[in-house]
Formats: sequence, C-alpha cells, structure tokens
Amino acid sequence: MFRTTHTIKQAAAGIALATTIAVLVVPTALAGSALRDGRAPDTRDAAAVAHQAGSTLVDGRSPDTADAARVAQQSLYGAPDGWYGYAVSLTQASRSGVTPLDGRAPDTLDSAIQAHAPVVTIVRSPGFQWGDFGIGVAAALGLVLLAAVSLRVLTTRNRRPVPVVTA
Repeated sequence: MFRTTHTIKQAAAGIALATTIAVLVVPTALAGSALRDGRAPDTRDAAAVAHQAGSTLVDGRSPDTADAARVAQQSLYGAPDGWYGYAVSLTQASRSGVTPLDGRAPDTLDSAIQAHAPVVTIVRSPGFQWGDFGIGVAAALGLVLLAAVSLRVLTTRNRRPVPVVTA
C-alpha cells in the first residue's frame, strides 16, 4: 500500500490536520443555542402549566403511577388508619380554590394541545449562521484533504520501479 516513509508521513500529516480541524470546528458548530433559563423543556412546560392553573402544587405523576405508589406504600406499611379519610377531606377542602392539574406528562400535554389547536410559527433568521458555515467548511475541507491524500497515494503507487529479470 504505502511504499515510502515520505508517503506515510504525508498521509499521517493530512489525517492529523483533518482531525485537528474537525476537533476544533465541529463541537462549536454543534453546540447550538443555550437554554434561556437553564431548565429542560419538559420542566419549563410543567412550570408553565402550574403557573396557568394558579397553583404551585404539582404532582407530575400520571394517575397510574400515583396508584402504583399508593399500592406499594400500603404493602409496606399496611392500610391507612381511620383518620386518613378525614385528613384527605381536609386537604381537599383547603385546596377548593385550586384547580386540579392533569397528571399527564408534559410531552403528552404538549401533543394534546397541538392536536386540538395547531399553531404556525414563522421564525425569522437572526442573520448569518456561523455554526452552519463552520460545519460546511469542515466538511468541504475534509473532503478535499481526503481526495488529495487518495490522489497522492494512487499516483505514488503507479511509479513503482519494475524489477528487471536477468537470466
């Protein structure tokens, strides 16, 4: 494949250069924009739903998960005592002004809202996208380096000296 040390050094230098450029350019281009407040989209959605309902009390579990937790607690500690129902009724009475929240996951809520009221959002580009430019330049440079190294290897391979056979 490689016949001379010089060709091997050139190929290694080309690969090292392409790798260095990729290591420097690609993470910057793929980093994207930072979240506005540092929270995940689901957390932000759940907080918005709680804020709209006028409550800071949110049980983000689905009804099935809450039931399973209740059954698991009863299997460990036994059935609730006689005061449990009274305590629950007092709690519900104190929350009478609070709208109960849906126990569905934020993604499920988002899908349901979008299914009933699709919204078209037109987003304007803020200007030149340097991240996209960096990805394009890195890809083009990598392709050019790969073509140059391949061409160099192929042209060197055709110049091999032909051995002379003597009798």
